[in-house]
Amino acid sequence: MSLSPSNNFRMCSRCVLDTSATEIKFDEKGICNFCYEFMKKEKERQAAKVHPGREWTVYEMKKAGEGRKYDAIIGLSGGVDSAMCLHYLVAEQGLRVLCFNVDNCWNDKKADENILRMVEKLKVPFYRYVIDLKEFSDLQIAFVRAGVKNIEIPTDHVLQAVSYKMAIENGIKYIVNGGNLATEGVMPESFGYQPRDLRHIKAIFKKFMGRKLKNLPTISLPQYLYYRFVKGIKIIQPLDFYEYHRENSKKLLAQEYGWKDYHLKHEESIYTKWFQNFYLPVKFGIDKRKAHFSSMINSGQMTRDQALEELKKPPVYPKLGCEEKVLSYPKHDYKDYPTNEWIWSLLSKVYSKVKYGNS
Repeated sequence: MSLSPSNNFRMCSRCVLDTSATEIKFDEKGICNFCYEFMKKEKERQAAKVHPGREWTVYEMKKAGEGRKYDAIIGLSGGVDSAMCLHYLVAEQGLRVLCFNVDNCWNDKKADENILRMVEKLKVPFYRYVIDLKEFSDLQIAFVRAGVKNIEIPTDHVLQAVSYKMAIENGIKYIVNGGNLATEGVMPESFGYQPRDLRHIKAIFKKFMGRKLKNLPTISLPQYLYYRFVKGIKIIQPLDFYEYHRENSKKLLAQEYGWKDYHLKHEESIYTKWFQNFYLPVKFGIDKRKAHFSSMINSGQMTRDQALEELKKPPVYPKLGCEEKVLSYPKHDYKDYPTNEWIWSLLSKVYSKVKYGNS
């Protein structure tokens, strides 16, 4: 098998990812490199389920929690992925989980109601983490003015920082998230820069706001390395422990908790819905549905024909009233601003060599 790039528009013959992902390559059958990477990861996931096995991972979590108040911590968005993580760990495995939500004023009402229904029924402790909303809004504005693709970096970085902060404060060794191969296994790096780089975040804020970032929860590279390699905090993705099916999970959550659907992936946040359905497609020609659907095609949860039909429908987004102004800002690559990319790239290579699903 040989893979080669394409200079003209082309779509994969197996999934629906196309040349909007600049790093895409195709073999002689028209199958893209992302499909082959998914198949490789799926083999690794299946092997990890058997050895050391999900039961052993749950045992390790309970063992680490002995003599402590909690076994794990999870950030709840109100979406299906984190909701199923909570159901799996508490209702099925009996773990003691501390739940939290970062209040950035963008959560859809349905998402907040989903969180409260689950927390009340499962009787788990829940903490609503309030941040400096003015500074957070300014950080989001700075990223929009910067003209980069991933203007969700502020949200993702703050969530990660709060996760580690609360884990340290509560003596918790395991941070749980809803990341999973089945619905997220295909995601081109060219669609945007990763959110862990605090140097990148501070540089953009300083350039477009004219002051230093002071009040938001952040996590620096030295802090990250300390938490991971000295304190031994681990990230666990329980949805990879079993055959996670998104639509079946929605039905289970609706039946057990009265969970309400909000349609597409990550749309429990109004801002994220605007980012995915307006900002990326209109400004950069990137439709993240193609990556999400391609993951589900590869995991057998959607056919390619079904995905193509869905893609015929224009993305629906909430009007924020700033669309015209946002489009007036020049487009930039993340590399136009300071980064610590080489260090994070090195760490990613290290993580790729450790047990699948624990990064």
